Amino acid sequence: RFVETMKLLKLITIEEQKHEAAAVTVQRHWRRAKIRADHKSMCDGAIMIQRTVRMFVQSKRFALRVRSVVKIQSVFRGALCRKEAERRAVSAIVLQRTWRMQCCRSLFLKKKRCALKAQALFRAYACVRQYHAMREGVICIQRLYRSHVEKQRHHAKRDSAAIVMQCAIRGYIARERFVETMKLLKLITIEEQKHEAAAVTV
Repeated sequence: RFVETMKLLKLITIEEQKHEAAAVTVQRHWRRAKIRADHKSMCDGAIMIQRTVRMFVQSKRFALRVRSVVKIQSVFRGALCRKEAERRAVSAIVLQRTWRMQCCRSLFLKKKRCALKAQALFRAYACVRQYHAMREGVICIQRLYRSHVEKQRHHAKRDSAAIVMQCAIRGYIARERFVETMKLLKLITIEEQKHEAAAVTV
C-alpha cells in the first residue's frame, strides 16, 4: 500500500507539473499578445501625434508663406504706386516747365513782333495805322490763345485716355502675376502633402 500510495503521489505530482507548465505557457502567450496589443496601440498613438504635429507645422508654414506673399505683394504694389507717383510728378514738372517756357517764348516773340511792327508803323504811318496794327495784334493774340486752349483740351483728353489704358494694363499684369503665384503655392502645398504622406507611410 505504501508503494502504491507513493506511485499515486508521484503521478499526481507529475500531473500538477504538467498543469503548471500548461498554465505558464498560456500566461506567456497571453502576456505576449497583451504586449503586442499595447505596442500597437502606442505606435498608433505615436503616428496620430506625429500626424497632428506635422499638420500643425505645415499649417503654420502655409500661414507664414501666405503672410509673406501678402507682404511681398503689398511691398511690390507700394513700389509700383510710388514709382507711378514719381513718374507723374516728374512728367507734371516737365510739362509745366515746357509750358511756361513756351508761354514765355511765345509771349516774348509776340511782344517783339508787336514792338517791331509798332515801331515800323509809328515811323512809317500815322496814329490810325498804328491803331489798326495794334488791333490786328490783339486779334492774333486772341486767336493764338483760343488755339492754345483747344490744344490743351485735346492734350488733357489724350493724357486721361492714356492713363486709363495704363491702369487697365497694369491691373491685368498684376492679376496674372497673382494667379501664377497662387498656382505655384498650390503646387508647393501638393508636393509637401505628397512628401508627408510618403513619410507617414514609411
